[in-house]
Amino acid sequence: MKNPMKNPMKNPMQPPSFLLLASLLALTACSAEVDVSTEPIDQNVPLTSILEPVYMEIALDLPEESQGDVIVQTVAADLTVVNPTRALTLELGIRLSLEGRATPGAAVPYTDRNLPPYFSRASVVLPTQSFAPGQRVPVHTENPVLKEALGKPRIWIIVNNTVRRVGLGGADDLPVNIRLEDIVFSATVTKPFPGVGGALEVGGL
Repeated sequence: MKNPMKNPMKNPMQPPSFLLLASLLALTACSAEVDVSTEPIDQNVPLTSILEPVYMEIALDLPEESQGDVIVQTVAADLTVVNPTRALTLELGIRLSLEGRATPGAAVPYTDRNLPPYFSRASVVLPTQSFAPGQRVPVHTENPVLKEALGKPRIWIIVNNTVRRVGLGGADDLPVNIRLEDIVFSATVTKPFPGVGGALEVGGL
């Protein structure tokens, strides 16, 4: 006669090696979407010539959350271009570079006569366009080249600018500044667990 109290089921416990493998697979499969952005910065770009382009190289440090092993879901750049003059139509364009000499807060100017070698490798994110006297223009771009910037600790934007037309609205003495206000790079990235410690080491914005 069989013992009615004996459990007929097999031992549900799996070998330790199986449990370890399952735990590692679960951890490595985990990730989280993180929204990251740079702190807004303003930049004055001096215009010292008419018709001949002047370039200003500006450095931007990216948040730690966007660096390292990340998968970029979306990325965008936002800023407001301000032409503060009374009579000058200004032209401006923006390139993105993964190389540069500028540091945050210390921009580097140059002209067509002394362009750095990496200038030709920079990608256009805002084609050159005109900005009328007194105009404020919000600019938003989701150019795919922005994805190249994510994962890097620092990037550079190169602003080309010149005076294209002089109107009759009043006198403006050179040099004048075109203003770039609230420059922000923002992105949504997927970031995996950094290890098997069970905690996702990412911070807020």
